[in-house]
Parts: sequence; structure tokens; C-alpha cells
Amino acid sequence: MTAVAHDWRRTHAVIVAVEQYSGGDGWTLDGPVNDALAMRTWLTGLGVPPENIRLLASPTEGNKAAVEAADRDYRPADGPTIRQVFMEELRSLDADWLWIYWAGHGVQAPGGRWSLLYPEARDRDIRGLDALNLMTLLRTEHLPKRGVDRVTVIIDACWQALPLRAHMMVPKPDEPATKPEINNAREIYWMRACQPGAVSKNQQGAGLFTSVLLRQLEAASAGGVAPDLDRVWQGVRGEFERLGREEGLRQFPTVHISRGDRNGEDIPLGPPRSPLDEQQRRERTKLIHAIGVLLGERPGLAGEAVVGLCEQFTTDPPATTPPSAEDLVDWALENPHGTVTLFAELSARAPVRTGIREACHLLQNQWLTHAEYVGLVGLLERLGQRGWHDFAEVAREKYPTMALSSLDPAALVDDLEAVLLPPPKQLPQLLRVVEHFAALCGGAVAGELQAWSLKCAKRIDLEGQLHERRGEAQEHAERVQADPDTVTDQRIQIRLHSPSGDGQRRAYEVWSRRGDNVNSLAKADTPASLEEIQRGLDRLLSGHARTHDTLVEFFVTPTDLELAVHRWQLDAEGPLERSLGTDYPVVVRCTELREHQRHLWERRWERVGTAGAEDLHWLSAHYETFKQVNGDLQGQEDAPGVVLTSPVRARSEVFNACLFGGVPVLIWHGEAEGAAAQAELETLLRTERLWSLPQHLRKLRSASEADESHHGRHMALLWDDPHRPLPDQLDLSAP
Repeated sequence: MTAVAHDWRRTHAVIVAVEQYSGGDGWTLDGPVNDALAMRTWLTGLGVPPENIRLLASPTEGNKAAVEAADRDYRPADGPTIRQVFMEELRSLDADWLWIYWAGHGVQAPGGRWSLLYPEARDRDIRGLDALNLMTLLRTEHLPKRGVDRVTVIIDACWQALPLRAHMMVPKPDEPATKPEINNAREIYWMRACQPGAVSKNQQGAGLFTSVLLRQLEAASAGGVAPDLDRVWQGVRGEFERLGREEGLRQFPTVHISRGDRNGEDIPLGPPRSPLDEQQRRERTKLIHAIGVLLGERPGLAGEAVVGLCEQFTTDPPATTPPSAEDLVDWALENPHGTVTLFAELSARAPVRTGIREACHLLQNQWLTHAEYVGLVGLLERLGQRGWHDFAEVAREKYPTMALSSLDPAALVDDLEAVLLPPPKQLPQLLRVVEHFAALCGGAVAGELQAWSLKCAKRIDLEGQLHERRGEAQEHAERVQADPDTVTDQRIQIRLHSPSGDGQRRAYEVWSRRGDNVNSLAKADTPASLEEIQRGLDRLLSGHARTHDTLVEFFVTPTDLELAVHRWQLDAEGPLERSLGTDYPVVVRCTELREHQRHLWERRWERVGTAGAEDLHWLSAHYETFKQVNGDLQGQEDAPGVVLTSPVRARSEVFNACLFGGVPVLIWHGEAEGAAAQAELETLLRTERLWSLPQHLRKLRSASEADESHHGRHMALLWDDPHRPLPDQLDLSAP
């Protein structure tokens, strides 16, 4: 498939984009239409006549105008129209090449099939098209027997199994191909956004896979030549491998290539399975012998196991019938969580020595079965970013030394499973985290999490221990609800309104927050002086906060960001005078200018949970204008925060640019500038994890009480969590 001249007028395309589903707002996607139109623009830009492109779309209201502007004759992407196009309209196609593009929701159906969901899909009717059967259709009479020499299929959709209960409700997807194949020589290049069982990522309203692929296609087709798809795929592979190394991305696109051989070959992007070390080779041999004995005692057990494993494994089963013990073990090793899943499948049908479980752990360093893993990831996906942060906070609270590489649900479960391996005959620590989180968060997902953990505990014969830990978790949650002030994850939130009069008097409000539980503590709608606010806050903190633990957040306007609130005095009239930032982690927040680029704000904040201080971006001290700072931040989209040493005169512009750019963590020196500020900030940032920065700064501020020259005295920190906003603003009753 070398790059040669090509008559693009002889190319046709079917482009499908599904954003709106019958399942309601929770199903809605914002991005497939943008991706589909970008693919269409690339094709027409090369000379493909617009009338050769069938555009099927189910857009959101916000994207409907863009679809109509691109193609006023577009049709809905519903099931009947899709079947009409693929089963009838392509029969008489007069073309050399056919491109098929699909973007929308996709799920793994029972049996490992890939269902591309129709807009009609909803919770109890998850209907879709069988992607694997679509490949078969391309060799049947639904395409002309001669002509259409090459078909390129691109699917940007998830291939992930839903939580087990929902997974079993997914119906068999539609299979449009029912006729025998008549053209086994047709070249087919099938590009897929992810591996079976995985998720396809979106970034900034576009599919990451489509964005990367289009960049490679555009570069390879410069001048109108036919792109070398092998080279295009190598470019895609290289970019995703780089994203994996630098950002911990765990999406691995795959390609299936058939060049005159109807079976073709699958080329996964993910790294090959690592060779077994000496100990693992011994464990593999032990596992083969143990399973061999079991198969000898139970004729027919191997066949029964294969049927059950086909529902969870994504690679083809052994070709031998019945498979040997060695076949089963090596098949399991090809699949994530495979050996534990094999152990569970055999255990469900016959008594199995528990010693085999240890061999499974040593072989793959995993203890969840495939179904358990997929179920937990699916439940966490439903929580959204705020829920992922809360789940990670519970894990860190119970196991403080734990390091998490990402808050993406799959990566989060991977890290917890690898670190929290089950101690002998003890409840796995991961189940304890799940139980404590479920007890604290409540709601429907909490109940499903508890059902998930109970099923895991039953499988490993530790149901009794689970019920004990569940009781402890419930008691802890009840204590939290009865007295939120005793919990470390409590916050005091203070809104300082814009100054009035002489510029020093402000109205203010104070809340206590623990998760979603919010209590109003004070509302002063008559502007007060800063000294009066300090005294009022002093009284509130003494009754509603825990020293050293309670995070105190000041919500201020951009012009008040440099108020040194951490130096406000507590107990100023008594013998124990001290600074607010000495007793509490104190941060400032400012949510103004955020909604313009909220996606960037949330994306940067997601990195805060796993980044180190070394990941912060240092702004040049020479930047003094909004344009300079904004331009610099454009190339730092994944930076979790910014360190600035700008002169005081320029800080208003710098602050506004950082807020507009979605920067959630901002650190600066209240008085020093340039090189002097940099030296002291570098000392501050000698901390391991960014997440611990507020507490680290509190300790530095404590040290500065005895030494006014200490570098912690003037440090300021913007720490803006998009998932912990203030309650809705109250109307002020006074003039």
C-alpha cells in the first residue's frame, strides 16, 4: 500500500456520527459530529465529490447546525437507516475505494461481540450493530463482487463491557450479513480506537483516536496522493506510545489488515506480553500440572470451562478440542486477569486447591477476575471525575503511602489492584476501600459497589470478613454524618464579596462542607472591615474546624487574590496569638473566567491527584501581558498548575490569563519577584506529591511564626477544585 496517485472521484464513503440517544442526557456525547465532519472535510479536500459521501448523524441540538451546514441532505443515524445503507444502497456502488467511519457509543456484548449503539439505545434496550459482522458484510453481495478493491473502516467507539448486571442485558447486536462471502480477495484495513474491553478517550470535544489518525492521514495524503496506510498506522502507533510514556495514557488502538486473505491479521498497539521470569515459569508449570489433574478427574470439564471463558476472554480459544491444561493456561496468560478468571471458572465447576490461587497472582500480579475488573471500572466510570477524586481520597486516607499514576478509572483500579494484593486469608485491602467509599457516598452506585465487593468476597471465601468490615465502614460513615467536623476531609469555605466603599469593607458568607453535605455557618450581608471578618472567622473556626486538618478555602475576586489571608490573626486579643495559615491549610480560590474553558480546568485538575511538584509549569518572569501568558499556556494543556515570579505590577494580567486558561493550582511569593522569588519557591516545592501541597505549606507557615525571614511566610496558593464549588450565591438583603 505505497503512496501513489489516486483518482479520488472514484472514492465513496459512509460516515456515521451518533451523539443523541434515547437513554437521555446521561447517554449524550459531544464530539462524534465534530470528528465525523473533520473526516468528511479531509475526504472532500482531496477531491471526493460530496455526493459520494453518505452522512448519517444523530447530533445534539448544539451540533445540529454544523451538520446541516456541511450536508443539508444528511440522514438520521438510526437503525433502519443504517441497515438500509449497508444492506441495500452499497450493492450497486461504482467505486474503487470505500471509506467507512463510525463515532459514538460502543459496548462489549455477551460473547465478546462489539455492539455499535444506535440512537434508539437506552438502559433497558441497548441495541446496536455488530461491528465484527460488518466486516463480513464487506465481502458479501451487499457490495459488488467486482470493484471496490479496498475498504478502509475506522471506528472510534468504546469496546468496554458494562457492569455485569447491565452486560447480561445487552441484546445480541444486529448482524446485517447473512449471505455467503463472494469476494475474499478484497483488501480491508480496519482501524479501531481501542482494544476489546477498553475505552476510547475524548479530549476537548473530539475523539483522541480520530484526532491522531487525521493528523497522520493529512500528512500522508499531501498533494492528493493515496496515503500509505501502513505508514499512517505506524504514525498513530508512535503517537499513542508517546502519550503512554509521557502521560500514562492507557488507550491502545488496534488494526486488522486483510490483503487478499479473508482471515487477515490483528496488530495490537499495546506492548507484547513480557516473557516469564524463572519463578513465573515454575508457577506456570505448577498451574499446568494442577489443572491437568483436575481435568483428568472430570471429563468434559475443559470444554465447559472454554464456554464460560469465551464470554470474558478476547483472544481466540485453543484450537484443540478438548484443550489440554497447557492450552488453557497459555490462553489465560494471553488475557488480562486471565489466570484468576480461569481459576474462578474451574472453581465454580469442581473443587480446586487454593494453592493454585497464589500461582495465579504470581503469574499476572492480579487477583480480580476479568468480570470483576470490568464491573468495578464500569461502576467508577459512572461516578464521574468528582467521584474518582473522592474514591482516590478514601484510598489515600486508608493507605497514605500509596502512589496513584492516574485518576482514570481503569488506571485507578490497576494501581489499587497491584498495590493492594490480598494478604493470606485476609480481606483484600481494595475491598475495604470500596466498602468505606460506598458507605460514605451513598446512592444507587454505592449499593452496586457493595454488591460487587460481596460477590468478590464470596469467591475467595471471605464473606464473613467482608460483613465485619462493612459494619465498621457503616459506623464510620454514621459518625461522619453525625459530626462532620471530626473528619479530615472537611472544608471551611468563605466567600469574600467585592470590596465596597473605601475598598476594605466586604460582605461575606461561610459554609462548612463535607462531600455533598453543606452547612451554612454565617452570612454577613452588611459589609464589614477585614478586622471584623477575621474576628468572626476566628470564632467560627474554633467551633467548627480541626486545627491542622480542616482545609480553609477563601473564594475571592481576581482583584483580591493577593490578600494575605493566611496571615490573618487568630485569638488576637488573647495570649495565644497566631496566624490562620499556621493552624490550618489555607488556600485561595477564584472561579471567575472558568466557564470559558472548563474542560481545561477539569483536565488539569485531574492531573493534580497524581502529579508531583516537578510537573508544575514555571512561567517566565518576563511575561507581563495576558497575551504572553495565554500563548505560553496554550502549549501546556496538561500542566496541573503554574508557578509565577512575575512583578507585582503585572500580576493582575497574569492571574487573569491563568484563570482563563483553566489553571487550578497557582503558586507565587507575596512580596519577592524574579530570581529572589524563584529561589524561595524552589525551596517550597521540595515535596513529593502535588496533592500534599496545602499541608506542606501549612507546616512551612508554622515554621515562619518563629522566623519572619522564613521562606514560607509569604507563599500564596491558589488551589481551585472544580468539583468542590460553593453553594449557589445567596441574595443579600441589605443595600
